[in-house]
Amino acid sequence: MSRTIKIECGINFRLREANATKPTPITCFVEYNGKPVVKIPTGAKVLPAKWNTEKERPIGGMKGLEKAEANTIVEKLTSVKAAVETEYRTYVNRHHAYPDKALFKQQVMQSLSGGSIDNASEPTQSLLSFFDRQIELSRQGKRVILKGKRRGQRYRTGTIGSYEGSHQLLLEYVDDRKLKGLNFMDITMDFYYDLQDYMFSVKEVSLNYFGKIIKHVKLFMGEAEELGWHSNAAYRSKAFIKMQEETDAIYLNIQQLEKIRALDLAGHPGLANARDLFLLGAWTGLRFQDYSVMAKKARVMGDFIHIETEKVGVSVAIPILPATREILEKYRLEDGTYAYPNPISNQKLNDYIKTIAKMAKLDHAIILSVPEAGKRVQVTIPFYQAVDTHTARRSFATNMYKHYRLPALTIMKITGHSTEANFFKYIRMTPEENAQLILDAVMAKAELEPVG
Repeated sequence: MSRTIKIECGINFRLREANATKPTPITCFVEYNGKPVVKIPTGAKVLPAKWNTEKERPIGGMKGLEKAEANTIVEKLTSVKAAVETEYRTYVNRHHAYPDKALFKQQVMQSLSGGSIDNASEPTQSLLSFFDRQIELSRQGKRVILKGKRRGQRYRTGTIGSYEGSHQLLLEYVDDRKLKGLNFMDITMDFYYDLQDYMFSVKEVSLNYFGKIIKHVKLFMGEAEELGWHSNAAYRSKAFIKMQEETDAIYLNIQQLEKIRALDLAGHPGLANARDLFLLGAWTGLRFQDYSVMAKKARVMGDFIHIETEKVGVSVAIPILPATREILEKYRLEDGTYAYPNPISNQKLNDYIKTIAKMAKLDHAIILSVPEAGKRVQVTIPFYQAVDTHTARRSFATNMYKHYRLPALTIMKITGHSTEANFFKYIRMTPEENAQLILDAVMAKAELEPVG
């Protein structure tokens, strides 16, 4: 659903010091696209006792200002309001996005001083404005994917939401560093290192999250450069890299999945529904955004489930394994179709599956390396605390390879991994486990071959 860009902005006039005993400046407050507000000086002053707060106008008459003085202030406020409305509407109509607030203030001030506003209205400097523009064009379907299997298609809601998250973090960075804005020419290695320091020292986020922000900065800097909006090549430096690290993640083996399946949850319908939802993911290899909405997207045809995956956008055929069939039969309707488990949010399923894993006695201690402010620290936690919605898909991939010994390429057709290298990283295949697979295969063949 496309986000609506409001053609009108909020404009209010307030006194700097409402309780002052002498004339105090009148400030114009402009509000759009959430906080912070834009504060624009009007150049006018008034004694608080002679200011009507509700009407946002000076008080005239016997108890107020002289008519001429009051009219002068009103004219100034009217002029400021007109400049704000003109600049705001010009930008929004032209770019279908909200203007960067720091630059918007400069544009209004330039307009009030008699300068040309045509060039000021062009977003030729602000990376944050360009972020906003591209996000809105993505929502409208005017900005489409240019590479890969989904070339020419719209960006998905999750991708756009990720852009918005990066945009919001950059706004917070600008506010924390007390910057006037974030322009294209500000994107230098100094910016890179300062943003890194902010994210690790102030926000205390992971290396991968920092890498995601840099990925989006590079993406939109590249698109803006192609449009001729800047000529800053610093973002293409080899040092301006998207950092990434592998994260520790667990999977449930066949025995652990069976413990969860065998739990008696008759008195807990919410947990029973969550258990079935999770197990569908563990035996189909689908991502949460797919296995949680199978009622809307999946078609059962014989021994296969056909579904178009959300992230990759390709149709896959998934075999209905015995464990999957058992779950589906619980939800079979009289007409032979399936209702499937009720969809629930990612967060709620995360909470439920931890509770379920604890009830299944999956509580042995494990040591994980977790990100903390750009570094890795080791923590010891009970196994069930590490189980989440994504554990289902990782369990499928790992079990299909390690337990059922299926070829990696066969499994990748379902999981969507593009390379074997990425697949093996995903299932966390250790050197010892790989060596054991080779040893088992050789020994099994040797037992079948006649001796002598």
